[in-house]
Amino acid sequence: MTLNAIHSIQGLIEAVAPYRQSLLDHPLYQSMRSTEHVKVFMVHHAHAVWDFMSLVKGLQSRLTGMQLPWKPVGDPEVRFLINEIVLGEESDEDPEGGHISHFELYLKAMRELGLETEVFERYVRDYRWNTDEGEPVGLPEGGLAFNRRTFDLIRRAGTHELAAVFTLGREDLIPDMFIRMVGTMNREFPGKLSSFVYYLERHIEVDGEHHKHLAYRMTEWACGSDPVLWQEAAEAVKEALQARRALWDAIVEAGAMQILEEAM
Repeated sequence: MTLNAIHSIQGLIEAVAPYRQSLLDHPLYQSMRSTEHVKVFMVHHAHAVWDFMSLVKGLQSRLTGMQLPWKPVGDPEVRFLINEIVLGEESDEDPEGGHISHFELYLKAMRELGLETEVFERYVRDYRWNTDEGEPVGLPEGGLAFNRRTFDLIRRAGTHELAAVFTLGREDLIPDMFIRMVGTMNREFPGKLSSFVYYLERHIEVDGEHHKHLAYRMTEWACGSDPVLWQEAAEAVKEALQARRALWDAIVEAGAMQILEEAM
């Protein structure tokens, strides 16, 4: 199917399927054979966890009433969809009985593995929209490049493009990627990395069928019956999946360098 033929969510899924499959077949999932490899993954992937939350909130800001004084915005059903997704991502169940965002849960898992998160947290705290300030030293270029691509998308893209990238570049994709990762974690580190595995399993559960179908409906609403919007959405998803592939490549390369350094 060519991009010009797209006029539905199924057409969009089929158009980007090869890019999606290349991520599911990526050697990354089998490459994490030691805790050092897991650490390399996490310091890169933390960037994707953060800008995922920014993508969610970007959609919420466009699709719901976020200004004061409040006024109704858009379609009530779409408001419900994105608000339910935000609730699950920003205030999920904490394994200790409270509530926690997936981003904060990820930082917790990093610290449990002995990773220093101060530089990354400062980068998140001090990041400013539309500035040319230099990026902090000590963070992986692969993760920073992924952030640059995502934030550029949030700034310039139409709502239909954001919705499609969120749907097929994140919600529809992440459970299948993480299922592969959980399999590796359970095989290589049985009973260990509890917070990290919990994070992965919560995304498999929360971003699975329920959130995926909510996101499908949101994308259908955003693109409507306009084939131009569907085509633009497909191009945006393709670019997002290629950016994820570049991130995965960077992680594998960094892990290989780690092996070489350990052997020297």
